[in-house]
Amino acid sequence: MKNFLTLALALTTAYTWAQPNLTPVFVECTAGEYPNEISWTIYTCDSTEILQGGAPFFGAGQFPDPDRFIIHMEDSYGDGWNGAYLIIGETPYGFLSEVDWIDSLGTWPQDQPELWVTVGCNDPITTVTEVSEAVFTPTRYYNLMGQQVALREEGYYIVTDGKSSRLMFLRGSL
Repeated sequence: MKNFLTLALALTTAYTWAQPNLTPVFVECTAGEYPNEISWTIYTCDSTEILQGGAPFFGAGQFPDPDRFIIHMEDSYGDGWNGAYLIIGETPYGFLSEVDWIDSLGTWPQDQPELWVTVGCNDPITTVTEVSEAVFTPTRYYNLMGQQVALREEGYYIVTDGKSSRLMFLRGSL
C-alpha cells in the first residue's frame, strides 16, 4: 500500500517540473455518515483551483503556498458533513451543522448547503524568505515504487531534503 501511495503522489506531482514553486500537500476527506452528499474544492487565495473531490478521498494537491488557501465545502442535503472532515496537511476542517435540534418531523434543518473557509489569505507576508524559494538540496532518493535507492542511472526519482519531497528527473554524471 505504501508503494501505491508513493506512486500516486509521484504521478499527482508530475507537473511540478514546469512549476517548481509548488509544494505537494496530502489531502484526505473522511467519509462521515453520508459520503455521497459531500463535495469540496480547494483554491489559492486568488481563486485558482488547486484540487477538488468528494468523500472518501486520499491524495495530494500542489499548493503555491501551503499556508494560504480557500476551502469550499458543500453538502448536497444541506445539513453539514455529519462526521466527515477534510484534512489538509495535518489540519482537519469540519463542516458541522450549527443546529443541535431535530424538527418535529425528526429531520435536521437543511439550510447549510455550503461553507467557505479562508486559511491565511489575509495574513501579511512578513519575511523575504516567504516570497523567495529556498534552495532544495536532496538528501534521500526513492524510485517510483517508493524504495530508497542510491543514484546509479539517470531517470525519475522522488527526492527529499527531510522537509519536503519532489519528483525530479536527474541526469548527467551521477
